[in-house]
Parts: sequence; structure tokens; C-alpha cells
Amino acid sequence: MKFTILFLTLVFGGLLLAQDSKTLTLKSGDKITGQVVEETDTTLTIINPLMGQMVINKSDLKERVITVKLMSGDKIGGTLVSRSATEIVVATAFGNVSIPADQIDTIDEAGTSVQTVRHTPFGTTVVSSSAGSDEWFFSKERLMDVWFDPTGYTIGKNKLYMSGLSWGFGLTDKVQVTSRWTSYFINDFNIRPKVTFFKSGTIESETAAAAGIHMHTRGLPGKYKWVDDRYEDYYGDDYGDGGTRGGYVRLGSTKNENGNYNDGFGEGDQMWFELFGAYTISKLRTGGDGRMNTTFGASAVMYPDEDIAPRLFAAFDTDVTQSVKVMAEIFYDAYYPETQNFGSDSKMATPLHFDIGFLTNRITFSEDFWIGFHFQRPFVSFYWKI
Repeated sequence: MKFTILFLTLVFGGLLLAQDSKTLTLKSGDKITGQVVEETDTTLTIINPLMGQMVINKSDLKERVITVKLMSGDKIGGTLVSRSATEIVVATAFGNVSIPADQIDTIDEAGTSVQTVRHTPFGTTVVSSSAGSDEWFFSKERLMDVWFDPTGYTIGKNKLYMSGLSWGFGLTDKVQVTSRWTSYFINDFNIRPKVTFFKSGTIESETAAAAGIHMHTRGLPGKYKWVDDRYEDYYGDDYGDGGTRGGYVRLGSTKNENGNYNDGFGEGDQMWFELFGAYTISKLRTGGDGRMNTTFGASAVMYPDEDIAPRLFAAFDTDVTQSVKVMAEIFYDAYYPETQNFGSDSKMATPLHFDIGFLTNRITFSEDFWIGFHFQRPFVSFYWKI
């Protein structure tokens, strides 16, 4: 446990030290990478590892063509003139337009479409991408979940989502419906509506809160409880000629006539559901390259004749580049045994668990296809959003 905490501390420390690094593109075509330490209306002060501290005039930066989507749904396109905590000024065909920050929903970078050949584990493919600047206001990908726990955001209006376990659709920018398609094989008709019921803030810092319910017509939850008679007539040196041994079984599982627990895939014939909620704090990184998001949330699985199985979590994700996102999480869940607890006669040492990993679309066949690797099972995840 001490080693795990030390490891996570070092990882988080490294992320926090690296998160303010950005690349500035000048009109001359030169690019300067470093840590932004100060920003005024006219200049940026950046520390480069080789050249030291430098003051860059914003007038020397390459123009940024952006599209601003307002809370009202209107869109304004043009060249970014200036940005502050309270407003953004955009040069449009009708002149300079000052847009209050609290009226802005999202900002997208414009750019010409370019095609590049990408060599991936899935083969060689041609990928179309935007040739915008090296700077961006919002994440390339805004997460609706951190691994299996929700954030305060949804998929987005008219977005279709497919993963290795589930699929979903964004009805509006604040309402989505998903479903675990793998449960269809056991005739579990399940539906998971989620609503972002609160969203406030500006480009620099915003907050969002969401809640939802996952309803199942049958099957067993992915939660586990400890029973003292998991294995009957167990023979071994520690048990003499025979006896019982404890172990973990799925929540809701029952014993059959042979004395074994029915906790496999396809078992369970009662309706059950899970309630969940999340609150996300999203901040623009210094210099405007991507975002840092912190989410706090809770969920509770409710299965007939079983105790409520609660889960509390705190998650963090940050953009390292436009194509790489690092994520970490700490969660309390007494119904989530670690992998090594299965098949052993020992209970989990603590209900406190950690997870860390990353998402990327750099090794896939499409910019919309993301694959992730992380510490907790199932270790690999992927999804496609179109």
C-alpha cells in the first residue's frame, strides 16, 4: 500500500509539473515550447529549457481561426483577436465582436483538412485530420465517463457512441441514453439515461453536474460479496478431510440444489438498478492548451434482498496532447475485490482502490476511435464516437 501511494504521488506530481507546457506557433513558422508563467492582454511569458525566459508578443503569434458556439446555440466564426477571463474578441466579416465568457458553450479550432498515413497495430490507414494550430481551447475529447464512473458531461447532441461493452446516443447536449449491449445475450433489456442538470462557468473554469439511473430487467450486477461457504467439500492441508472455504460471489447470486452458487454470466432473473451522480470541475490549462477535469461522484447498486452496494469516487483527467489524455482515480467500494482476491480464501485488505491509465487515438484507424489502458480490470478499453 505504501508503495502504491508513493507511486501515485510521483505520477501526479509529474503530471502537475508538465501540465502547463505548451507550444507557441509564430507567424514566421517558428515554434517555441515551454512553460507559460505569465499572460497579459498583449504578451505571453514562457520559459524554454534551452533559451530560458522569453516574452512573446501576441501580435507575433499565428492567427487562430475559431468557431464559437454560444449557450443560445448560435455560432460565430472568425479570427481570435484577444481572450481574457471575462470575454473573447473575434474578428468576423462584420467587424470585431466581443463575446462575454459566460455566454460561450464551446470553442472549436478551424483548419484545413489534411490526410496522413498512419501505421497502427490495426494496419496502415489514411486518416483525415484538422491542420489547425498547436494550441486548442477544449479537449479533443470530453469524457462522459472516467473508465466506468460517470462525469458531469454527456456524449453531445446527435453523437453515436460504441464501445466494447455498451452503446449510446446523445439526444441533446444535456441528455444521453446508453445501454450495455453485451447483456442482450442474456435477455437483459437495460437502459441508462443520464442528464446534465447543471452547468455553469466560463471558458476558464466551469462546473457540471449529472445524474442518472441504469435499469436492468435481469442478470447480476458486477458487484461481489463475501460468503463463508463459497466452496463446499473443499479438500486441502488447511481443512483436513474436507470442509468449506470462503470466497467472493456476485451480488444477488443464490445456491442451487448441489450447494454451489449460481453467479455465472446469464444468472439472475430479477429486476435491479443502479443510481449514480457526478460533479465535474473543468479548468482551462495555462495558455489554453486543453483542460484539467476533476470529478467527484457516487453510485449505488440496488438488488432485491441484498444490501445496497455504494461506491464513492474522485477522478482526474488532463490533456497531455490533443491525442493523449491521462486519467487517474481513487474510489471506495467494499463490493469490488481486487483480481488477486478471486480464487483465494482471503478478503480484500481495504475497500479503497486506485486506478491510473491513459486514452489515445494516435494508434487507431480513426481520430474518433479511442483506446485506453489502465491498472484495474478489464485493463483495456476502447470506444468510437461519431
